[in-house]
Amino acid sequence: MILLLTLLIVTYLLIAYLSLYFFNTKLTQIARIIFGIALIIFSFTWLYGLSGSLWVILIVICLVINIEITAFKFKINDSKALQILHIFTIAMAALIIITAFML
Repeated sequence: MILLLTLLIVTYLLIAYLSLYFFNTKLTQIARIIFGIALIIFSFTWLYGLSGSLWVILIVICLVINIEITAFKFKINDSKALQILHIFTIAMAALIIITAFML
């Protein structure tokens, strides 16, 4: 399941990257939002009840919110904030994967 969660996070980040920078259409924006909600639901149902899993679920929610903030900052062309948000996104994804392996 940890491998599945890792694959889901990588796929979500890929969809978010493509929907922001290459295929900026309504369909890809809707796909990004639906995939983010699916990531939250998957992590909640898989990790619910494990000790320490609340932190992983909260970090997954923060990751999805961070991607949506990145989409907003890209829309208003705030390049300095985008660089910081990209660093936070990579750090949160790594933190989720490492913490899930420790559960």
